[in-house]
Amino acid sequence: MKKIPLSAWCIALLGLVALPGALAAEGPKARIFAKYDTNKNGVIDGDEIAAVRQAFAAEPKGEFAGYDKNADGKLDDAEIAAIKPPGAKKDGEKKGGAKKKADGETTQKK
Repeated sequence: MKKIPLSAWCIALLGLVALPGALAAEGPKARIFAKYDTNKNGVIDGDEIAAVRQAFAAEPKGEFAGYDKNADGKLDDAEIAAIKPPGAKKDGEKKGGAKKKADGETTQKK
């Protein structure tokens, strides 16, 4: 029987560990986000919110059914804000950890 080097086993193991993350990035949540974030700014906003609400109203048991957390038959702003691909930044957080304040200033994350 042929021996497989330890390095080959390590590489194979790393591939298996990374696989779930790679699949999650292309999961249903990521596809929904990509479909409705038409301006590709990383946020469902403006006309995109209206499109999400219209799609949910047309098919309440469709792709957005799981986002209506309070089961009121509508998607409120918080429920729409929860539609983010896995690994997305928190609301208002920019690259490098800077967080946007309500008045438009940014602060560095500590």
